[in-house]
Amino acid sequence: MPVSRYDRLFGHVASITGLLNAAQIEQLFAVVEMGEARDMATAAQRKGLLSGDLAASVAIIASELAARRIAEDISPRAVVGSGRSPATDARLYPKSLGDYRNLKQIARGAMGIIFRAEHVKDGRVVALKVLPLHMVQDQREIERFRREIETVTALDHPNIVKIIAFGQDDDFYYYAMEFLEGRSLRELIHDRGHLSPFYAAELTRDAARGLAYAHAHGVIHRDVKPSNLMICKDGVLKIVDFGLAFKKQSPNLTATGLSLGTPAYMSPEQIEGGRNEVSERSDIYSLGVTLYEAVTGRRPFEGDNHYDVLKRVLFDQPPSAIDLNAGLPRELSEIIGRAMAKAQQDRYGHMEEFAKALEGFIEREASA
Repeated sequence: MPVSRYDRLFGHVASITGLLNAAQIEQLFAVVEMGEARDMATAAQRKGLLSGDLAASVAIIASELAARRIAEDISPRAVVGSGRSPATDARLYPKSLGDYRNLKQIARGAMGIIFRAEHVKDGRVVALKVLPLHMVQDQREIERFRREIETVTALDHPNIVKIIAFGQDDDFYYYAMEFLEGRSLRELIHDRGHLSPFYAAELTRDAARGLAYAHAHGVIHRDVKPSNLMICKDGVLKIVDFGLAFKKQSPNLTATGLSLGTPAYMSPEQIEGGRNEVSERSDIYSLGVTLYEAVTGRRPFEGDNHYDVLKRVLFDQPPSAIDLNAGLPRELSEIIGRAMAKAQQDRYGHMEEFAKALEGFIEREASA
């Protein structure tokens, strides 16, 4: 029995929420293909991979997407390739790589591990991003990592982290970035509860300027969120982590047609999974969500789990920012609402327009 669009979407939703990994999705596809189960939801329950409630919840989202004829071109192989591996690296990472020594892990994500390191000659401190060892066996992941390096190296803007060097040492692929001393916007919001409208608008405007530059060079970030915006000690905001970015008009292995990113900040079109629908306006949406959280202290869509958040992003309307923060100027609340419009055509036409709207608000607030 061939795998249906519904089954592909079931695997797609289960993958991006982290409920199933690549091997499990492949196993379930085989069960359906052999006729041992009528669909993925049934197969997942029979194999004990998902509870009845979880399988039903994923099935509801998959059915809604299938009814809207979303992502008809997603292949089973692409869905399997998007699964998150639960494997952890068994080997220890070295204390030095290439021209860098004294490696100390400071962050870890699905797409790479970040170390603080020093250059062996001049002692310059850098942030070293290393491809996780369990990805080194996959040529596609290596190529994706190389594309990430090419993408960020081509971007030279004061609000985008700068790559200094890159290389390979035995099985380790890495690149060195400027080391940013400061805090992420995520940490700032956590510590303060929420930011003042003026300061939040300033930070978001700077992020919008950096993203507008990236868009002008054909690069869409696809993972804009508070933890990927760093505020340095000198007050300069830097956009980091282009691991999910893709460059238009060139092949890109991260743009598989499947949604990627963090559910609470993903645009509806990213969740729907249609590659052709993901555009610069997807970054505008994510930046709008980031600004919403910065001025209210809350994400617009919350849930008990990832699939609950995905469903709300797709089908619910959030309370306006001013409803959560009565002291918020109505103009800024309206700017946020436009950036977060569910339909792409209802958002700002491009990131520069979003930045100019924020700049206008800042100027009027400063002169008031």
